[in-house]
Amino acid sequence: MSAEFDKLANSYDDWHNNLIKGSGFSREYFLEYKVKEVSRVLSDVAPLRILDFGCGVGDVIPYLQKYFPSARICGADISAESINTARERYPAISFVSFENGATPPSQMDNLFGGVIEQALARFETDFDLVFIAGVFHHAPPEQHFEILSAIKKYMATGAKIFIFELNPLNPATRYVFNKYEKPIDKNANLIKPGYLQGLLREVGFVISGRVYRIFFPYFLRGLVPFERCLGGVPFGAHYYLWGRV
Repeated sequence: MSAEFDKLANSYDDWHNNLIKGSGFSREYFLEYKVKEVSRVLSDVAPLRILDFGCGVGDVIPYLQKYFPSARICGADISAESINTARERYPAISFVSFENGATPPSQMDNLFGGVIEQALARFETDFDLVFIAGVFHHAPPEQHFEILSAIKKYMATGAKIFIFELNPLNPATRYVFNKYEKPIDKNANLIKPGYLQGLLREVGFVISGRVYRIFFPYFLRGLVPFERCLGGVPFGAHYYLWGRV
């Protein structure tokens, strides 16, 4: 997985633009709406330590800074090249990379959680908020439990986790995914929200909610405010889950 995103480290913006161009919305719109949703849900909470897990080249960092200006923000990603790019863009932010290196595939599942734990330990803090967007459909299913378990160990009591993913029930999402994401990562698979919700519970999180978003293309942008009334309708292009430790 790291190899695919190492290749994209210096061209990620162009790839992402191709990914979402059919919607008519800008790339910045999709980056900001996720953080805005987190801010809306946590309107009465001001997290002071935020982990952007799977941060890539750091595209969401400016929006985390905008909506949570008092927070210490840290980023972690499997792609060392992407982390190098993120450090160049945002030198004031702490970043770490983690990868399996030469670990044999037969041993990888048992070790990957430990690799993540070692990387997160370098931040020397427990986090109040963990933000994860578009990560789990790229990770092998056998590693999902390990990833979440490792992250949970570095979350403070009562900390919140938000996970944004593509919705496999949306036909447009499936089309774009197969056209643009599959050629980059042949092992990627869309994740059903019920599976992810069960996984969070299995790891030990308390589920707080599930919301569907992105129902309208740009030419129907006047209807976007009504998406708040459609959060329980399982056909939006994206969904997110949030829970707490």
